[in-house]
Amino acid sequence: MKKKITAFLMSVCLLAVMTAEPVHAASKKAYIKTGVSSKVTVLCGKTLNLKAKTVNKKKKITYKSSKKSVATVSSKGIVKGKKYGTAVITLKASGMSTKKVKVYVRKSVTSIKLTSKASLTLGKGKTSQIKTKVYPGGKQMVNAKLYYKSSNTKVATVSSIGKITAKSGGYAKITVSTSKSAGKVCTKYVDVFVYQGFDDVCVETSGNTTLFTVNPNWAGLKVSFKGKNGKTYSCEFDNVKLSFAMIKSLKVNSGGSKGQIRIIKKAANKINIALVGTTENYDVYVDYNKYQLKFIQSLKDSKGNLRVSFTVEK
Repeated sequence: MKKKITAFLMSVCLLAVMTAEPVHAASKKAYIKTGVSSKVTVLCGKTLNLKAKTVNKKKKITYKSSKKSVATVSSKGIVKGKKYGTAVITLKASGMSTKKVKVYVRKSVTSIKLTSKASLTLGKGKTSQIKTKVYPGGKQMVNAKLYYKSSNTKVATVSSIGKITAKSGGYAKITVSTSKSAGKVCTKYVDVFVYQGFDDVCVETSGNTTLFTVNPNWAGLKVSFKGKNGKTYSCEFDNVKLSFAMIKSLKVNSGGSKGQIRIIKKAANKINIALVGTTENYDVYVDYNKYQLKFIQSLKDSKGNLRVSFTVEK
């Protein structure tokens, strides 16, 4: 009998469990979430979207700035920097904890100035520190980190703090710049020449522009052009330093043929090179102090190879 009663009670309990209402998990807590950190920097005149939303419950968010003279905030959570200072943006939504974002308003970078030399001649293994001033400066300016890059790391490298190290002979251009986060991308350049072991012409291309840098200490230089007709045209220069000086001393619209190439001076720092017997010619900008030739027309053939080559006599 006891077994029957026990079995009956177990059946009743099982039925109760099966027919009972399910227990709901406790509802998750609703809160305000932003797409930015609790401390942000905004530049004067610039805006920042807080990207705020409510989580686990849809509610309207209201915004308020503690200092409207420093930073304002719209009904959609767009903060605008007005002038240097600090403001706190308070975000509220019904039934949720208040959220606050501290806004630091700073002035944008306006320019960079090199306080060290913009052109360096270094020996192999030697170093030099780039020194700069970033404007407007002072505590009101945004923290403007500078970035450094070498165009030819085989010749010279540059560290993250602007220390240049000469590696081998040749030419390298060091770029010093700010980033967009500084409000303005400002750029300065430092030319590095390592004449020790400078055995070949340094070539840099950017789009249709090609820059050639030569060593003024070379005894001679032969320039060869592969014309669009497939023929090769060349001219030779004895003593690179003297040849640059002679071109510099030419009067505008004067010059003449050197071998299969005609050179005519078009302006103080501009010459025109023509392949004799063809209509092919090129404008070249000459830097007499840096011993550089800059072509602004494409020098590449259909296969992407340069149609200009050099033979160096040391």
